[in-house]
Amino acid sequence: MPSDNKESPKVRALGAELREHRKAAGISVRKLAEQLQKHHSVLARYETGEKRPESETVAAIMTALGASDIERTRIVNLARDAEDANWVAVGDSSHRDMTTLIEYERTACRIVEVATTVVPGILQTYDYARSIISKWSPADADARTAIRVGRRDTLTKRNAPEFVAIITENALREPIGGSAVHAEQLHHLLSLAKLPNVEVIAIPCGTGEWNPSHAGSFLHFEFAKASPIVYIEHFSSLTLLHTPKETRAFGHAIDSLRNIAMSPEATTELITRIAEAEGESDDDRKPAELAHF
Repeated sequence: MPSDNKESPKVRALGAELREHRKAAGISVRKLAEQLQKHHSVLARYETGEKRPESETVAAIMTALGASDIERTRIVNLARDAEDANWVAVGDSSHRDMTTLIEYERTACRIVEVATTVVPGILQTYDYARSIISKWSPADADARTAIRVGRRDTLTKRNAPEFVAIITENALREPIGGSAVHAEQLHHLLSLAKLPNVEVIAIPCGTGEWNPSHAGSFLHFEFAKASPIVYIEHFSSLTLLHTPKETRAFGHAIDSLRNIAMSPEATTELITRIAEAEGESDDDRKPAELAHF
């Protein structure tokens, strides 16, 4: 029989799904445990990812929660998939992707995000986020945007994690959503950078040398009672890495990027200059727009 392997990101993602469905059903852990004739502490360990439930147990839990056949099948398949703890690659499953990401943000003590193309999702404004999401998920853009913006509360909750945003200068300069949306996003970023648990630093462009940011964006999660996890999001899938060798490699990449990054103070000055330039360029366009009419 496979070990519980509480280090597995798959088991923790499964636990987050089970907790979400239980809460949606309005059932307490103790009440559910009574229905299943299990001790409530066992179910609690399933939900935190400390113990991996067998697929038969997951099927019983989902049935007790009144889940649909489609949803029960999805979660049972996730449980079977969790038996292989080596890696995770999820294709075309945006709900699971979001649940997994929120679970890691909720339980992490330290998060480092290396953002190479856009501002980190947890730091995005509504308009900036929607201008991105509406392009690749138009059918549910409003709902997904609201969820993304809601993740920001993680940074201001009690015992909030330390969050370090390492953003490339190119990502800061890209006017996603147009000048007004971009400028608002930059000012919002400056505001969040004032939080005591948030650090924003930029990787300058034009250095003429390769650095780890050229390999792409990623998130590095550290936890108080579990091993680190690296979260890499692709166009329609994600990869989760958790072996010591893998997480150490990304830890070294973060160290390298910190060595070449601007200081928080210099980053603030850079973002301020870009925001001011956006405001000026927007003003320059107004006469032309009026003349057109």
